[in-house]
Amino acid sequence: MKISSCFVKSFRDLFNIDVLKVVLISALPLFLLIFGFLYAFWDQIISVSSFLISWVPFSVLKLNGAFFILFFVWFILVLVSFAVVTAIFSPIFLNKLKERGYYLYSIITIGFFSLLYAVLLIKNWDYVFEEVKRLLTILPFDTVSKGVSAIVAVYIFYNFFILSLFFVIFIFSKPFLEAIRELEYPELEINVEDKFKYKRAILKDILIFIALFAVLFPLFFIPVINVGVQLFLWTKLYRDSFLYFVCNEYCSKDEFEKLSSQSFKTSFVAFLAALFNLLPIINFFAPFFAVIMFFHCVMELKLANKNISVKEEN
Repeated sequence: MKISSCFVKSFRDLFNIDVLKVVLISALPLFLLIFGFLYAFWDQIISVSSFLISWVPFSVLKLNGAFFILFFVWFILVLVSFAVVTAIFSPIFLNKLKERGYYLYSIITIGFFSLLYAVLLIKNWDYVFEEVKRLLTILPFDTVSKGVSAIVAVYIFYNFFILSLFFVIFIFSKPFLEAIRELEYPELEINVEDKFKYKRAILKDILIFIALFAVLFPLFFIPVINVGVQLFLWTKLYRDSFLYFVCNEYCSKDEFEKLSSQSFKTSFVAFLAALFNLLPIINFFAPFFAVIMFFHCVMELKLANKNISVKEEN
């Protein structure tokens, strides 16, 4: 299973018309519905959120607020720089790159800008961090508290939005996965006799996600750790559930066991998809990207098994 190949194919398939239709008719309405709920009950939600953080010391609120501001600035700088460079050089030579070349270009460019801005921030850390904290200190405690309360409220409902998209996948994904299979893997015959009881496993994964979210919620106020914890929760949810779902439709028991044994690779696939949840607008595609990546991983495994069978017959 080549993760790089699955990643590039999945990113390209996000712009498949069948995938875009599902995103438009599901993700956008869900987002508007949740946004409307937040808007309608904002005061009540902020009251509950303020109660949840009432035990947090002011110094921690400042530290966490400063971290989120700096993290957001760093993240936007990397994203914008990558987009600008790609837009400039795409007409010149990027369109001529092969699949592997474009993958390497993306990784190297994003890595370069990530490192560049991280070094600049670290080099000027004391000055930048103190300036951000001073900005937060100027505000009265009640204002900072409400600001963090708003972040916490949005954070909770954003996870609810991701879970909602997660449910949508199991309703709408089979048609566009079939469209991708017929377009890219027409030579593969799918004959799955033994179906998994994946619905029960997925329900269990959702309950585990909610339980871990509640238990680990206090870690949200610890800079750096909070991002790591959130990525861990999304990665675990995507990895366990989508592996079951895709294999239920396209895998034999042997293929499922082989993929399950490659826990590092399948977890890394889910982690890449979880990173998409951090990107504005692109986060609409994150669960779809995850299930498509697992689909390509399964298809590549089936292709490899088919080639081995052909060689043995010859």
